[in-house]
Amino acid sequence: MSVRAELLALLALVALLESCAAVAPPLGGPRDRTPPRRIASSPDSAARNVKQKFVRLEFSEPVITKDLSKNLLITPQLPPDNPYKLREDRNTITLLFEKPLDENTTYSFNFREAVVDITEGLPAKNAYLNFSTGAVLDSGKVNGVVTDVLTAKPVAEASVGLYRAADTAGVKRGRPYYSVLTDKEGKFELSFLKSGPYKIYALADKNNNGRYDEGEKIAYLPAPITIAGSPAGPPVALLLTEPDQRAPSATSRQASPTQLRLSFNEGLRDAKLSPLGTSQAAPAVAEALQLTDRGRTVVLFKTPEVGDGRYLLTATDSTGNVGRDTLQVKFPAPPAAAKKSAAPPLYTVEGGPRSVFPKGQVVFQFAVPVRLAAGKPFGTLVEDSIRRRPLRLPADGTLSPDRTQLTVRFNARAKNQLAVVLDSTVITAITGQPLRLRPLRLVISEQDVSTSLSGTITTTAKSFELQLLDDKLQVVSTLASPKGTYSFASIPPGTYRLRVLIDSNGDGRWRGGDPNLLVLPEPVYLHPRPQQVRAASTSSNPFSSNGSTRRVPPTQVPTLFCLPLQPGRAVCVVVRGFHYQLIPFDR
Repeated sequence: MSVRAELLALLALVALLESCAAVAPPLGGPRDRTPPRRIASSPDSAARNVKQKFVRLEFSEPVITKDLSKNLLITPQLPPDNPYKLREDRNTITLLFEKPLDENTTYSFNFREAVVDITEGLPAKNAYLNFSTGAVLDSGKVNGVVTDVLTAKPVAEASVGLYRAADTAGVKRGRPYYSVLTDKEGKFELSFLKSGPYKIYALADKNNNGRYDEGEKIAYLPAPITIAGSPAGPPVALLLTEPDQRAPSATSRQASPTQLRLSFNEGLRDAKLSPLGTSQAAPAVAEALQLTDRGRTVVLFKTPEVGDGRYLLTATDSTGNVGRDTLQVKFPAPPAAAKKSAAPPLYTVEGGPRSVFPKGQVVFQFAVPVRLAAGKPFGTLVEDSIRRRPLRLPADGTLSPDRTQLTVRFNARAKNQLAVVLDSTVITAITGQPLRLRPLRLVISEQDVSTSLSGTITTTAKSFELQLLDDKLQVVSTLASPKGTYSFASIPPGTYRLRVLIDSNGDGRWRGGDPNLLVLPEPVYLHPRPQQVRAASTSSNPFSSNGSTRRVPPTQVPTLFCLPLQPGRAVCVVVRGFHYQLIPFDR
């Protein structure tokens, strides 16, 4: 045999021996569904006066580690100058430290799901260890739950940290003394804690640096909590919010011959435009500005009064941060082809209705904001070509905040038909373009096919915001402190939630997180049960001989929900079907 052949045979033999010695799942046979369990440890669980520089856990079967840095929680946290080294040896996992652990300190090592068996990847049971380097094993405990302040949903994998009250670095610059991650239900628990006062925080730590950075969500309490030994005190409720000190800023700009559109990085509560160095009247400029796309887009329309020039744009976000920017506006000239083509219609009627319920409504959607002459009827309602009556705001309709949607309501007695005749001398486009309004003639229908959500409100609260949310908890529509009644009209069929943001301090806006982490967010109430809104359903009346139909009313089951405002004070919501009543409550 040649030397080369002998060498190849030797290499093959070495490879065979290595494969025999490697830990690998067995082939064939039933699946292993029994997770490994810790059978021994060094030091022992609850041991005292521990001086060794390693921690070893032994399991009932061969194991490996998986995402150790993500899963392993060591409390108190180790200082940066004392990292550990990992050693894996079949059934054992060992952490080796360069320096001794701190004296007179109770340590907890929780591997969570970091230790798994080699066959099925099942997480080990009891993969945690607690011991003390001193004569006393601390017994303090704290537990609670983290929820999102606006969605009321539990927050999983939030990092909950305890900081010594005397620690001046705090959550923005320091590291927590104790930390734990919330479970899928947002719950957390820390045990074996040293007694004393602590500041408690919960972070949605996006960059996993263990610190709070601006733009991240955080939950906090204004005052420290006191850890006193077993048993644990009452559960701590932490509300995750997003303090915001950053001014809103424009992210894109798009100009056309008729408008300038500015997109922003967040939703705006208000936008104002002031002319600079021109003779344009401020009211005319304000009228030409529109806030749309749930506050994320500002549109400046070219009007007879507003054109090219320099303007100061002041944008205010939902938390009150203000951004200012000087705009040099120039509307480009329309292309030659556009001048020859016919102008598109400037309004439509939502849904293109041909019939209407006598107590229904219709919605006119305009392509540009419109103005309504004050003190004059905006149109006429004609019933059966005989009765005529003027239509006025707000009794017979509403104009949306962006002035592009006119909802006309009527309580008609017509038997056959009615017509809505809008007055083109009262309703005009801010751009000066003719609207070409035409009478809307509708046949009377005995079936109400409108979709709306309405109810009554009684409250002594002076300032609150009622929000209609879609199934993704995005704001569909809002009402500012509605008095007596509320109505969300012409909403598409779907699943909705109602949310109330309470302006406790009466400054005209709901306050979220405090950038200084000293004041809690103002109260939020989210109705726990979704509301299914369908096109008005009808049901055959089994007691009717002529086959008439009737509207099926919502179930009238009153329910009371209360939201605490401060010690001894709450706002309660009485729910009867789709009717909600806000009332103050004193304990």
